[in-house]
Amino acid sequence: MMTLKKAGVTVLVILHAAAFAGCNSSRKTTLGLDVNVYLHPSSSDPADVLLQTAITKRLNESNITRLSLIHVRVEERTVILTGSAKADVKREAEKLARGTTLTLNGETIQPRDQIDNRIETQ
Repeated sequence: MMTLKKAGVTVLVILHAAAFAGCNSSRKTTLGLDVNVYLHPSSSDPADVLLQTAITKRLNESNITRLSLIHVRVEERTVILTGSAKADVKREAEKLARGTTLTLNGETIQPRDQIDNRIETQ
């Protein structure tokens, strides 16, 4: 089982690898991710880690969801939302997760159609 410290190091290694992949090409890669993520032990796919990070960042930036206790986990591009929030915040969190799409080195990374929204309503 991965500790949080190891998880943080893993994220840094993956993000550095992603940022420096293709440095010799004329195309620039920009990553603007600055969030803490909890990595589930089964989250080993870099696409899952990047998607989880991007969704968490969007939730933290939204005026509607940023003050709620919502946790994001991504496994095989299936998004699992947990925590506790009001009904309208729960709907907004799912909407933001569903609408998150990344492009990394020409590959589109997006969640599967079904979002597993386990957020408990208050």
